[in-house]
Formats: sequence, structure tokens, C-alpha cells
Amino acid sequence: MSSGKDRLFEIINTIRKYDLIKNMSAERLRLAIEELGPTFIKLGQILSYRDDVIPKEYCEELSHLRNQVKPMEFEKVMEILDGEYKGQTKDIFQEIDEVPIGSASIAQVHRAKLMDGTDVVIKVQREHIYERMETDVNLIKKIIKTFRIQKIFNSVFDFDSIIDEMFASAKEEMNFLIEAEHTERFHKYNKDVVYIKSPKVYNDYTTSKVLVMEYMDGVLIDDFEKLKELGYNMDEIGEKLGANYIKQAIDDGYFHADPHTDNLKINDGKIVYMDFGMMGVLSKRDRTLLSKCILAIVRDDIDEVEHILLTLGTARGQVDHMGLKSDIKTVLDKNKTQDVLDIDVKDFTNDLLSMLSKNNVTMPKDITMLIRGIIVMEGVLRKISPRINLISLLETHVKPSEVLSKEDIGKFTRKGIESGTSLVYIPNELLTFLKGVNSGELRFNIELNDSKHQIRNIEQLVHLVMITILDVAYILGTSLIVMQNHDDLPFIFYIYLIMGGICTIWIFYKLFMSKLKNRRG
Repeated sequence: MSSGKDRLFEIINTIRKYDLIKNMSAERLRLAIEELGPTFIKLGQILSYRDDVIPKEYCEELSHLRNQVKPMEFEKVMEILDGEYKGQTKDIFQEIDEVPIGSASIAQVHRAKLMDGTDVVIKVQREHIYERMETDVNLIKKIIKTFRIQKIFNSVFDFDSIIDEMFASAKEEMNFLIEAEHTERFHKYNKDVVYIKSPKVYNDYTTSKVLVMEYMDGVLIDDFEKLKELGYNMDEIGEKLGANYIKQAIDDGYFHADPHTDNLKINDGKIVYMDFGMMGVLSKRDRTLLSKCILAIVRDDIDEVEHILLTLGTARGQVDHMGLKSDIKTVLDKNKTQDVLDIDVKDFTNDLLSMLSKNNVTMPKDITMLIRGIIVMEGVLRKISPRINLISLLETHVKPSEVLSKEDIGKFTRKGIESGTSLVYIPNELLTFLKGVNSGELRFNIELNDSKHQIRNIEQLVHLVMITILDVAYILGTSLIVMQNHDDLPFIFYIYLIMGGICTIWIFYKLFMSKLKNRRG
């Protein structure tokens, strides 16, 4: 295991070898990253989705980083297995293939047979991989700090957060007990989906550094010639794959975060998912907000989109709401005239991320994981079935009736008031104001040229808000009591009715007196 100093010299020599300072072509950068190992490969994979930060040709080249690296010697594999199984490897496996079926930067995979003849695969972690990645992360952070790289990219790209996210994700991937849990949980959520399959985990033989799973035969999902020979319809595969991925994200809140073609097979009429090292989790709240955001985008409701994005994300400093709304409108207008099938999901999501970054709004880790997963999945769909589009599937999957909650009652009341069914008119700007107060995102920036006049206007606005809240509570309360007691209204209802009426009259009286006073003033 090399020291930090040795590793630094190794990085510098690799940069010199590929002449990256004078001639950093996309291909040279990819080759250098592959040689530098797992830490840089993970960073390269993250950057491959960010053509809002680096040129598209670099993103395209970095997207080919598939972790195919030189495999460990078989003797080293057996040494690791004996260490995990306390020298009992030969009592567990009848045979192990010497040539791996896959070799990545963190681990490699071998076919094997258990003593009862069951076909399995063994995923074996590379030696000292955690220590090496930790050393790399510390070195990269020191380089960023020393050369003040973050200041150059501060308005566009937060390198520290990207590196932290990468290392946190890698640490999860390096604990195979977590991957085993991911695999079993994915199976639980999808066991009733007849066209989805995932491998069984053999927990008795699984450790933090060795994962034993059922061997999944099949044809890679992008082997079109073979699949067509077997009679498969690529459009049907694409539609089912896309629909299931939306189910994972919106319905289950548990989705595969790296659904590229090497992790997808077709076997016996089923789509087989593999490699559950990276999984994303969305809370019910976030799923509801995402569904509402999709509907708001479809309806071109800029105010609602802004409100949801600010609720989902975290604002770094004060938000310019007018500027943010303008930028959201620009992103949505860009695709408004296009047919749904013609919308480039990768461009749209990158535009969205770039717009949020410009406005100092960051999304939580699992949301960004979902965005990257959607980009990868859209690439797979474009490859196997160009007529299938995730946006169109999302639009049909998310129905208004499924995302309405108690919070939406206020919106329906507002619509009724706007139609003249209530005593008070609530302008759209007031709804935005109330949303801002509720989420804590509202900031006042008033130029008081006529301070007395402005203060009076503010007082009237506050009165209007108070009347609105009281009236909404009054109308909803009485309506609910009547609905639940059609025939026999309780005595408390009449007390509530009288008290509500008195309070409302009193508020109107105060408002009238305030206006009268302002006129005299």
C-alpha cells in the first residue's frame, strides 16, 4: 500500500504521461482516469452527466468509463476468500472459475458452484481499495484548496460536495452487506412485477468483502441481433423497462441508481436487473413533491415549479425569486414547442441543474442520484427503442388524483373564490406570498419612496391575509361538520357558526375603520 506522497507522484506522472496540461483531449483524459483507478473513475462517471460544466465531447468520452480494469490474479482472489471464510473456501464452493466474468475498479466477479451444485457468482473486493480511495480523496481536496480551484468554479460547480458524494457512495459500494440488503429489498418491491427479475442472495456466504448471488443467465439488453433472433420486441422491452423505472422512483421510492446496459439482461421474457451497489431512496414527501412538479411543468405553472424546487432543495443564501422564475420559464419554454418524443431528457435535466446552480439552489443527494439515473435510463431507452420517452411515460403515470392531499384544499378554495363563489378575492400573488411565508423562503426588499403610503398598503395586505385565513377555516369547518352530520347537526356546530360569524364581522369592521382612518390621514 503506497503512501500519500507516493500516490501524489503517481498522479503527477500519469498527468505527464498523457500530456494533459498541454493537450488534454477527451480521449487522453479518459485513458488517464482509467489508469489512476477507482476514485478518478467514479469522479469521471459523475462528470460524464454534467455537460453544463464540461464540454459535451468530454461527457461522451467519460461515459465510456465502465470500470473494466486489469483483473486480480486468481491466487490473490483465493487468498481474499480464504481470509473471509477462515480457510474454509473449498468446503463452500465445489468449483470457482479462474477467469473472471467481470473486472471493475472496486471488485471482480467469478462464476462458481456451491457444494450442492447451485450456479452462483462471487463478487470479490480488491485488496486495500478503501485505503487507496481515502488517500486519493484527501489528496484531491488538498490540491483544490492549494490551487484555489473551488473559487474559479464556485458559481457553477461545488467540487467539495461532488467529491464527498462520490466517496460516500463508494463507501456504500465497498460494503457488500449493504449491497446484499439492497438486492433483497429491490426483489421485495418488484416480486409481483411479472416481467422483472433480480438475483437471490446467499447470505450465509456473504461478508462485507465477498458477495455470493444466484447466477443470472441471459442476453444483454443492447444485444439487439440476439434478442431479435429470440423473437423479442424491442419497443415492448423499452416500454416495460421505462414504466418499471418510473414505478421504482415514484411509487416505491427505491430505485436502481446505475441502470446502464451492462446491468440489464433479458432472460425467459423477463428484464433482469444486476449490480445493486448504488440504490437511491426517496421519502414519500419527496415523491409527492416530484409528482406535483411534473404536473406543474406539464401545466406550465412557473410559480408552483419554483415553490416545489425550493421546497425540495436547499438555497445557499438569499434567493432572487423573480430571477429564478424567469430562469425556470426559459428552461420550460425551450421545450414547449417540441413534441414530447423529441425532448432530449439529458439536455432538459442538465439545463435544470445548471439553472438551479446559477440561482444557488442545491438538490439533496438522492434527488441528484435520481436525475443521473433518469439520464442513464433515457440513454438506454434511446438505444434500444427510440420511440419510447421517459417524459411521456411520466406524464401518463402521474395523475392529478394521485398527488392531491389535504394541502391542496386551500388551492381548490382559492379557485372557488376566484370564480366568485366566496366573499373574498385572493389574487395569485397572494398565494405566492403565503407559500413563501410557509416555506420560510420569503424575503422583503421594499423601496419606501412614500413610507406612510407603503406601510398602509402592507397593513391592508396583512388584514386581507387574516380575513382570507379566517374565511377559509370558517367555510371548510362548517362544510366538514355538515358533510359528516347530514341529519342531526350537533349543538357545537351552532356555537361554531355564531363565533365564526362574529369574528368575521369584527375583522371586516376593523378593516373598514382602517380604511376610513387612512383616508382621513
